[in-house]
Amino acid sequence: MSKNPIQYSPQKLKKFKSILDEELRQTNEELARYKADRKAQKERMANTNVDFNQSSKHFQQRATNKQLINRIQRKSRELRSALERIQDKTYGVCDRTGQLIREERLLAKPTARFDILKR
Repeated sequence: MSKNPIQYSPQKLKKFKSILDEELRQTNEELARYKADRKAQKERMANTNVDFNQSSKHFQQRATNKQLINRIQRKSRELRSALERIQDKTYGVCDRTGQLIREERLLAKPTARFDILKR
């Protein structure tokens, strides 16, 4: 495959990389917190004699936490994918049109793969 001539400058890619690295760090910390909370919650339930109402609330909370963890894991995958695109020098190129995604869009959503406005 030939090298894509449409790409952001190395300076801008470095700027986007630092933004993505920071977001990934924060996302991983948040994920670790939720997983630790889920584990502690599981242990509390195992060591406690609770009635049906408390048990229902517990399972509702576990389901909510699982959804949050899934969302955070998806965000982490998207961030890692964006970092791979920076390595490949394809970051910021619209998957649909092959044109550069506007910088404002990437600053608002660093994992964007499509530009939302037609040029």
